[in-house]
Amino acid sequence: MPSNPELQDNQLKPEQIYQHVSDSYRAIDDFRANLLGLLPLASGGGILLLLSSRPLPTEFMGPIGVFGAVITLGLFTYEIFGIEKCTALIKAGQDLESSSKLKGQFLRRPAGLLRRTGFLSRISEPFAAGIIYPAVLAAWIYIAFVRTRPPVAPIAAVLVFILGFAVTYKYTTSLQGVYNLQK
Repeated sequence: MPSNPELQDNQLKPEQIYQHVSDSYRAIDDFRANLLGLLPLASGGGILLLLSSRPLPTEFMGPIGVFGAVITLGLFTYEIFGIEKCTALIKAGQDLESSSKLKGQFLRRPAGLLRRTGFLSRISEPFAAGIIYPAVLAAWIYIAFVRTRPPVAPIAAVLVFILGFAVTYKYTTSLQGVYNLQK
């Protein structure tokens, strides 16, 4: 038997279920927003220290860059999982609003930048994540190669950014189709 009888689905009213969905969505979205804002600041500060007037010995730059890239990649995968959870909660919220005639945040979500169609409609929170995480990842890749293989560093960084952005864009676009999100 669950420890909290209030959370048994068969006993909850639609409004209570809707409140749980809303609270879950808000908590995940807030955490993602905080992480999205802190990651570039923390990484940028670290990279500036690494490239300061007293740089570390060359043999440390590669491992530090790889470490930063791996941490960023781990956070990026966590962000992708958060995007998927938020997308599922948006769909659940839309279904609850439709079936219960509730006026809430999920059916009234903005359709994207300036409520347009096409590419501009894709500019949203996941789009921002698709820019920020690959950019930070690319910066760490640059650090990993800048002292040991200077000609490779900018090329590798640009390729990492383009690949990361493309994969994220395609994935988040596919989620809209999977969950048939209403705009």
